[in-house]
Amino acid sequence: MNKYRTLQGRLNEALDVFRVVSVTGPRQAGKTTLVREIAAERGLAYASLEDASLRAAAGTDADAWLDALGPRAAIDEVQHVPDLFRAIKRKVDASNEPGQYLITGSALWLSMPAIGETLAGRVALLNLWPFSYAERESRTPFDLNLLCETQWDHQAVQRHAENPEPSGGKTAWLEDAMLRGGYPEPGALKRPPMRKLWFDSYVSTYLQRDVLDITRIEHPDAYQRLIRLLCARTGQLLNGAALARDLGVPQPTIKRYVDWLTLTYQRFDVLPFSANTGKRLVRTPKSYWSDTGMVAALMGWMSWPEVARTGTDGALLETWVAGELRKALDAAGLGPLYFWRTHGGAEVDFLIEYQGRVTAIEVKLGHRVDARDLKGLKECADALGNRFLRGIVVYGGYEVLPLGHNLYAVPLSFLRGTKE
Repeated sequence: MNKYRTLQGRLNEALDVFRVVSVTGPRQAGKTTLVREIAAERGLAYASLEDASLRAAAGTDADAWLDALGPRAAIDEVQHVPDLFRAIKRKVDASNEPGQYLITGSALWLSMPAIGETLAGRVALLNLWPFSYAERESRTPFDLNLLCETQWDHQAVQRHAENPEPSGGKTAWLEDAMLRGGYPEPGALKRPPMRKLWFDSYVSTYLQRDVLDITRIEHPDAYQRLIRLLCARTGQLLNGAALARDLGVPQPTIKRYVDWLTLTYQRFDVLPFSANTGKRLVRTPKSYWSDTGMVAALMGWMSWPEVARTGTDGALLETWVAGELRKALDAAGLGPLYFWRTHGGAEVDFLIEYQGRVTAIEVKLGHRVDARDLKGLKECADALGNRFLRGIVVYGGYEVLPLGHNLYAVPLSFLRGTKE
C-alpha cells in the first residue's frame, strides 16, 4: 500500500470543486504515485507524458488526444506538451463539471510563456513536496492548529510530543531524519554513499530534464555550483551579489537561476514579516533548500558527527523545521512562512500568521532552554503587540514547558506527528 500523503484530503476536496487541479513539485517527490492512486479511486483515465509515444501523439493533435483519453483524466508531466493547456481550456470551457482534469508537472507550468493565462480561473494549484517525517514513517501528521489556535491546550501538545525514542539517544531519530531527507527513494537507502550517489545523479538529470529542456541556462556548470552554494548557505539571508561574485556570473543571471530553482521546487524563500511596528525590519528573504537529505549529500556529510564538526548542525535543523512547517502549511492551505529580524539584531526563526494573530517559533537543538533563547521572542512580542499570540521554542527536550507569558518550550518530537 502506498504511503498516505497529507495533501490527499485537500486534493480530493479541490477535485470536487474545480474543473482542473494541478499538482506540482520536484521530481521524485511522489507526484506520480499520488496521482495514479487518486485516479484509480475516482475513475480517471491516466496518461504519463514521460512516455515518448504518448507525448508525440498529444503534440500532433492535442484535441483529438484528449477526446481519446475521455472526459475525466489524470495527465502526468503535462508541461511537455504546451498545446494541451489550450486544448484542456477548450474542454473545460464547454462544461462546468468539477474534477475533469488532474494534471501534474515538475516545473511550475504557470511560469511558461502564454500558458499561465490559459487556465487562469479554472485551475486549483497544489504543491507536493518530498515526504514529511510523518509521511515517511506512516504517522499521523502533527496538528498545526495546536500551535496556532487562540486557546493553548498544554496537555494536548504534550500528548502530541510524547513519542518513545528509538535506541541511539534523544535526538537519534532527528539526526537520521535530517540526513535521509524526504525523497522516497534515497530515504529508503541504508548506506549514505548510495544516498550521495542518488542525489549527485539527481542534480545532473534535473539539470537536463527540468532546466535545459525548458529554459535557457547559459552557464550550466555555474548553475550546478549555485545549487551547492545555496545548499551550503541554507537558512541564511539570500545575497545575490555575494553569489554572483563567488560564481563569477552577472547578478541578473544569478537572480534568474535562483528564480528557476524556486520554480522547480529545489529551494524556497521564507519571507520577512512586515508589520507597522515603527522599526526598520530586514526586507531580504531567507533562503532554504527544500530537502535536508540533498543538502547533506551534496555537502558530503555521511554521518551526524560530520555535520556537527562543520558547525552547520543548527542551520540543517532550521532547514528541516522550515520544511516540515512549509509542508504542513501547504497541506492546510495556509501560509506563507515568515521570519522576523530587525537591523538591531533581534530575530525569530519562523512566524505563522493565522486568523490575524502570529505564532512565533524559535528553533534549538539543545535539551534545555535559557533566557537567551527567549530574547528574540520577547522583542517580537513587544513589537507586534496584540497581533502576537504566543512564542514557542522547539527544542531537543521531552517536556512542554511554560516559559513566561504566552511563551512555551515544545519538544522537536512534536513535529514527528503521532503513531496511528
